[in-house]
Amino acid sequence: MYRLIACDIDDTILDEQGRLPPSNRDALRRLHEAGVAVVLSSGRATVSVRAVAEQVYPLTDDTYLLTFNGARVVTAAGDHVLYEQFLEAEVAAEVAAYARRESLILHGFNAHAFLAEARGEPADERSRRYGRDVAMERVVVADLGTALPEGTPKLLIIDNHEKLLRHRPRIEDLGAGRLMSTFSKPHYLEIMHPDVNKGAGLRHLASHLGIPVTETVAVGDNLNDREMLEAAGLGIAVANAHEELKRLADVVLDRTAGDGAIEEVEARFFGRSADAADA
Repeated sequence: MYRLIACDIDDTILDEQGRLPPSNRDALRRLHEAGVAVVLSSGRATVSVRAVAEQVYPLTDDTYLLTFNGARVVTAAGDHVLYEQFLEAEVAAEVAAYARRESLILHGFNAHAFLAEARGEPADERSRRYGRDVAMERVVVADLGTALPEGTPKLLIIDNHEKLLRHRPRIEDLGAGRLMSTFSKPHYLEIMHPDVNKGAGLRHLASHLGIPVTETVAVGDNLNDREMLEAAGLGIAVANAHEELKRLADVVLDRTAGDGAIEEVEARFFGRSADAADA
């Protein structure tokens, strides 16, 4: 019996337009009401994940969010921290200096907003579009490195995939073991503390809840979900997932995020008949 389901957000429960299909919303709501721990697990900031979660179930301190790719695991209502691991301020400053030299669109994060240096158009418009997509305020700072004295849950570079592939090994060499990186979308390169990933976050939360990790399910679509699928008792890739994630998943769904992927998960793995799910 599975007692916890951790679901990525973008392109897993949200469709390509960033909307939450009623079939996914209702399946998650039914699982929550049946006593399953429903955990939204995303690279998004906590405030952005919370905005999606409140469309699914009432936010309480008995519900949990796994945010910033696992850098923060918190209660949904009160933001009480179960686990937190930030990228060190010194490392963030070094990456910020590199991004400035290479004209990369870099973002850092605090509790309520994402921070960016002005880059001029069209870079600033891509940054503003990201803010609209995740419903977060954009704060422009003169120097991203000095604007994050306590460090940051993650850094995010937005650019075309080929360019990010060129810069990724250079950034990891710059970090010298003090950071790790992953793709959440082809044009999103996420940079975190080396101990941070969704799988580690899932294990921390399962331990807190007294749920064996063998009784957990993880559902995702992209490479930042890899460790979460590997850690869970059952790792599931949606039909629209990255091919590499499909290869390591225990199960690949027939449905995409937009077609009701979570409804399929509910029907196949949580004892709800397909007829009931379609009713």
